[in-house]
Amino acid sequence: MKWENIDDKAKRIVLRITAKLAEEQEEERDDSESLLVEDMLGAKFFEEEMARRGKYDGRKAFRRLQNRQRGIIIRRISAVACSVLILVGISWLFWMKPEALPVTNATPGERQVVLQLSGGKQIVLGGKDSLRIDEKGEAIQVNGGLIAYNKGIRKEKKEMVYNTLLVPRGGEFRVELSDGTIVHLNADSELKYPVAFSEKERKVFLKGEAWFEVTKNSESPFYVMTDDIRVKVLGTSFNVNTHGMKSTQAVLVEGSIGVKAKNTPKEIHVHPGQMAEYRRESGEIWLKEVDMRQYTAWKEGIFYFNDETLEDIMGELTRWYDMEVFFRSDAVKALHFSGYLRRYEDIRKILATVTESTGVKFDIKDKTIIVN
Repeated sequence: MKWENIDDKAKRIVLRITAKLAEEQEEERDDSESLLVEDMLGAKFFEEEMARRGKYDGRKAFRRLQNRQRGIIIRRISAVACSVLILVGISWLFWMKPEALPVTNATPGERQVVLQLSGGKQIVLGGKDSLRIDEKGEAIQVNGGLIAYNKGIRKEKKEMVYNTLLVPRGGEFRVELSDGTIVHLNADSELKYPVAFSEKERKVFLKGEAWFEVTKNSESPFYVMTDDIRVKVLGTSFNVNTHGMKSTQAVLVEGSIGVKAKNTPKEIHVHPGQMAEYRRESGEIWLKEVDMRQYTAWKEGIFYFNDETLEDIMGELTRWYDMEVFFRSDAVKALHFSGYLRRYEDIRKILATVTESTGVKFDIKDKTIIVN
């Protein structure tokens, strides 16, 4: 991008700023300032600044500038430098800014889910639906966002009959299994489970994130199977999340669980307040103490972010609001944010709160959040 192509409006704005500064300090300038201004107004200087724009950290540069500048003359030179940087920024804005972005009002938590029966039939369910479904002699009751199965254990040696609950982005649903265990599925998640458990074991298959409140039964352990790990339970409350780009996590709130990687015999015992994290790159499970609220608050309608990266935060928000995200710069992905946010708020309020804390600006175009 060349100096002669800069938008005339951007030029006029910065010229008015510099003219105002000149009027106020005309009598105090010296020759060193004039030489600096001439150098800064050169096309080469401007083009070099534009080339560095993608790597420029404005806050860090300003802090360094403040620490280095001493004396009245240096502060006046800084004002001129800031004017040029303003010109660079304004020019970039006019050059890169798209047309006015319409705001999409996304309503989370109300997306319809799909219950897939053993024969492949799919039934679309909403949070307010109330109906009864017969599945090979077993009754399934749907009411107010909860799917409930008949209580009991399958004693006959018959083939297991499985259902699958598919929760899309922007949705959530609960299911009460045949043993009384409650599973709360988060957005973009899938749970496969038997209509009735066998006597020896209770096993379900999870993709995504879910909160489990497992009914105690010492004679029949409960297993949560994911692509990476197996969680063994006797009766407890815990959260499992496979959404992470680099890991799968199991966080225990109450009771005791054992976690093992699929391809290893070693089982890690987890206690309340701990998280077992399977790291896909190394194939190892790491155990650490955590703030449980960060991993379980979602089921109470709260986003709880504790020094999380903007990249991870946007991943969670886009799943919940059923949107996509586009980062104009990779550098902002590593910014950190902490705070409580209500999951059912308008997405614009959520993003405004993040902006107040980080300074990062957001635009919304159709179903995409643009991070500037």
